[in-house]
Amino acid sequence: MGRGDEVLSHGRATLRQGHVALGIFLVAYILSFVDRQILSLMVEPIKQDLALSDLQVGLLQGLAFALLYAVVGIPIGMLADRISRRRIIAVGVLFWSACTALCGFAGSYAHLFVARMGVGLGEASLSPSAHSWLSDAYPPAQLSRAMAIYNLGITIGGGLALLVGGAVVDMVAAQGALVLPGIGPMPTWRAAFLLVALPGLLVTALVFVAREPARRAGWVKAGMPFRAALSHLRAHWRTFAAIYANSTLLGTMGYGLSAWYPTLLIRTFDMTPGQASLRLGLIYLLLGSLGSLAGGFAAERLSLKGVRDANLRMAMILAFLCVIPATLAPVMPSSTLLLLLFSVLTFCFNGYFGCSLAAIQLATPPSMRATGAALFLLANSLVGLSLGTAIVPLIDNALFDGNGQIGPSLATVGLCASLIAALAAWSGLRSYAATNEAVARG
Repeated sequence: MGRGDEVLSHGRATLRQGHVALGIFLVAYILSFVDRQILSLMVEPIKQDLALSDLQVGLLQGLAFALLYAVVGIPIGMLADRISRRRIIAVGVLFWSACTALCGFAGSYAHLFVARMGVGLGEASLSPSAHSWLSDAYPPAQLSRAMAIYNLGITIGGGLALLVGGAVVDMVAAQGALVLPGIGPMPTWRAAFLLVALPGLLVTALVFVAREPARRAGWVKAGMPFRAALSHLRAHWRTFAAIYANSTLLGTMGYGLSAWYPTLLIRTFDMTPGQASLRLGLIYLLLGSLGSLAGGFAAERLSLKGVRDANLRMAMILAFLCVIPATLAPVMPSSTLLLLLFSVLTFCFNGYFGCSLAAIQLATPPSMRATGAALFLLANSLVGLSLGTAIVPLIDNALFDGNGQIGPSLATVGLCASLIAALAAWSGLRSYAATNEAVARG
């Protein structure tokens, strides 16, 4: 069956509805990354205001967010295999936006930690439901491209968090405080949380514009029991171990990049938050987005040529391409060289996640795809996000005297994570192709 025949058999109306939903989910995903990453630009003022260490800030960026984001994603994913995914997403957007606003009112480390947990709880609703929705709206060969477009939310959201957040931080720093109507003057970091929370109301309304597609054949109203889902993972453990290991290791590196590169530029090259965020934000927006699309399109072309392991193979190639720039960029002696290598790294790195998500969906029966996505995000977030943001200061303390010059620790993480991730994907190529064929046969 050719690509055109595949689209016709799937239904052009369903595909058009899928495009609308994909656009809305992209906007929601962008907002989620702005809300979760804005903290990375405000490390220094939060440390000073609440008297925190680098490690405590790292835990706020990672563990606090990931605790509920990862764990609650599983029951939410199981729920999304049973009830309206649209309602789940709408409630989640509204909840995480409210918790983002509460971060701005935190009076202690504990209060900020709990508010960040709430942001993670709300954001846990989005991806499992969206992944399941898109896998029903798009034919299999086009799924990697759809996932790549959805995952532009990471690069666009991360880039906007840097660009907008950096501008706000610099502006308010120059003025001393930002005066908000009905609230009065607020310190920079508190006002930033309130401002980025406001678009959540609009995004919640947009979610109800999307029309939910019919579930694919093989779905039953009760969904697949969780025990059966785990049995599927065990039966194909080599496949899922390779996908999980590759994505978790690359996620560890990626979360470390987004959490600590702004601080690296500020501390090493005496940049202001606005100067650092402008440079990094443009790189994320342009090269990160291009890299995400390139990875998805490359995997799609391989898939259309009949390569059954296309998505995992692409994730392997991209991990290998990350090894050199991830190792060298953070220890460059000038900001120009650092940003040049960081640009290469950003392009190569951001292509992998859409491929990994498509790999998980295509290796998973239709009746458990939201649950499968939630299990995947559990591993990627609980390990990658929690470890990625904390491991940089931990390695700095353990190996480099804890002097706060975090370049060497970022280089260590980049080398180890990208190389082992590539080898993990390579080890599972044959088993992934077999699992993909078995699921396609039903």
